[in-house]
Amino acid sequence: MTRDADAVVVGAGVTGVAALRALALGGLDAVLLEQFALGHDRGSSHGASRIFRLAYPEARYVRLAQRAREGWRALEAEAGEELIAHTGSLDIGSIALDVASALAECGAPYEVLDGRTAAARWPISFDPDEAALFQPDGGMMRADRAIATLLDGARAAGGKTLEHTTVTGLAEHPDGVTLETQAGEITARAAVVAAGAWSRDLLAPLGIELPTTPTRETISYFRHDRAEELPTVIDYALLPASHDSGDGRASYSLPAPGVGIKAGLHRGGSATDPNLPGEVDEALVGWTAEWIARRYPHADPQPLASETCIYTNTPDQDFVVERYGRIVVASACSGHGFKFAPALAETIAGLVAEVS
Repeated sequence: MTRDADAVVVGAGVTGVAALRALALGGLDAVLLEQFALGHDRGSSHGASRIFRLAYPEARYVRLAQRAREGWRALEAEAGEELIAHTGSLDIGSIALDVASALAECGAPYEVLDGRTAAARWPISFDPDEAALFQPDGGMMRADRAIATLLDGARAAGGKTLEHTTVTGLAEHPDGVTLETQAGEITARAAVVAAGAWSRDLLAPLGIELPTTPTRETISYFRHDRAEELPTVIDYALLPASHDSGDGRASYSLPAPGVGIKAGLHRGGSATDPNLPGEVDEALVGWTAEWIARRYPHADPQPLASETCIYTNTPDQDFVVERYGRIVVASACSGHGFKFAPALAETIAGLVAEVS
């Protein structure tokens, strides 16, 4: 088989772009294919900001976030710009105690606070005896700049990108992989499928079954003049009556540069078809406005705007990063994967290197 590239990456979300950079830096002839335009708003990686946090109840995710933080720091040094504003992260609710245990196991600093202490430190409302945990390494990722910087690094290392190139089929051969696109075939030694909600249907004909459910999540924006000074918030305590925190749901907020606060209900959306246009869930907008009014006394609880994004969820909310022969599957991330991109890219590059 005559190869067009050493490795082809399908999908230009943050995982795919980070993988392209890692592969190109490793000396491979790597190409990224994106069915829409780079930076499109149909998937999971668009927008100006994301939460960065070490604070997880599971030590393995704390360690992965620590590893990813080193990757982001290296990228910041390479680009000469700040990609993470370290204003810290706050976890609210009884789960904060589980987070404390995981952080302690991994040697990460934290403070456990009650509501009185937390309310005295930040202009955020708490019940007096409410549990909260502050972790100083958390903060806001400049998501659009992070992706742009990863792309710049990938291209500088020789990585190539093709927009508006939809992969319609994959076939594995003893000596390579063929990717069918509307523009013709592309062949490579290995393929990385990082296509988010579109991965399941693309991989199914190969007998690779992804137990994923795409959901349409709703995000809203609110005016707050000091938002960029505040920690990001994961609130397991204050949820709609129809939801509980037992399956990882939480209200959340983070700065939206130049706007104010970005907020929503993590894993609050309904199952969706990623090929359909996104529609804002007005009930979730209403809940988020109520939550902002409850937690942020200096915010305007009238939403400035709302939009949607897609989560690609596994039953246990874990990631899928696995190799099946010459095909590396790098999806899904269950709505919390953006921060981990440099670490996941290292793993993906290592899996591609296993393909002879």
